[in-house]
Amino acid sequence: MRAYEFYLEGLSVYRAVDRLSKAGIEVLSARRTQKNGLILAVNANDRKKAFAILNSSCYNIKKSRPAGAMKLLTSCLRAAGLFAGTLVALCGILFLQGRVLRVSVTGSGAYLEPEIRAILAEEGVGLFSDMPEGSAVAARILALPRVHFCTVKGEGGVLTVCVEVGEELSPLKREPLLSPASGVVEELVVLRGTPLVKLGDSVERGQTLVEPYALAGEDEKKLESTVVAFVRIAFPVSAEYELGEEAAKLQAELDFGQIEGIHTAKTEKGWRVEGTGHAEASLNFG
Repeated sequence: MRAYEFYLEGLSVYRAVDRLSKAGIEVLSARRTQKNGLILAVNANDRKKAFAILNSSCYNIKKSRPAGAMKLLTSCLRAAGLFAGTLVALCGILFLQGRVLRVSVTGSGAYLEPEIRAILAEEGVGLFSDMPEGSAVAARILALPRVHFCTVKGEGGVLTVCVEVGEELSPLKREPLLSPASGVVEELVVLRGTPLVKLGDSVERGQTLVEPYALAGEDEKKLESTVVAFVRIAFPVSAEYELGEEAAKLQAELDFGQIEGIHTAKTEKGWRVEGTGHAEASLNFG
C-alpha cells in the first residue's frame, strides 16, 4: 500500500485525525512529535483530498511527502531521471569529444583569418566536424604570403590556428635542401617543405633532403612551397698528418671543424686523428 505523510502543527492538532475520518479518509498512522505537532499518514490516493481538508483547517502543514512504498517509488523515479540525464550528458560529451566547436586564429597573421577559414572549409573542417590532421592544414597555410610559422592544435572543442608572419624583404629561394656531407642525419628541422629523410638515416653528399613542396589532403596532393629547413650531419673523421700530436689535432679541426670524441694514434709519418665531425646546412632558415 502506498502512503503519504503530513507533518502538522497547531492547537488541538490531534483532532485532525477525527476530521479526516469523518470525511471518509482512512488514517493509516498518526503520532505526536511534540505538544502541538503531529505526523499522520493516509493512502496516497487520498492525499489531495486530505491536503484540502487540512489546509482549510487551522493546522499548519509544515511538510508533506511520500511514505513507505510510495517514497521508495518516488526515489526510484528521481534516481532514474538523474541516471537518464547523466547518460544523455555523457553521450553528448562523448559525441563532442574531438569535434570542432569553435575556430580561433591567433598570432601576427590573424588578419589572414578569411583565407585560413577558406582552407579549413576546403579540408572539410567546420562546426562539429572531426579535428583535422594538423600537418595537412598547416602545410597549406604556410604557403600563404609572408607566413613563416603555423601550428594547428585542437583541444576542448576549440581548434586554435596560430599563424606568424614576417616581412619578406627578399624572395626566398625555391630550391631543395641538399646534404652538406656524407654521413648520418643527426638533426633535422623542417618548417616548410617535405623531408625525404629522417633522423638516423645515412645520406650522401649532395643528396636531396627536403623538397620544395607540401603534401595536402588525403590524396597527398603536391603543392608548391618554399623550403625552410636546417640539417646537421654527423660523419666520421680519420686523417693522418706529418705533424706533432697537438699540431695534428689543431689541423684536423681546421679541416673538419669541431670534432667530438677526438683521439690520436702514432703512425710512421706522424699522427692519425679520428673522431666525429659535423656539417650543417640550412635554407631560408633564420
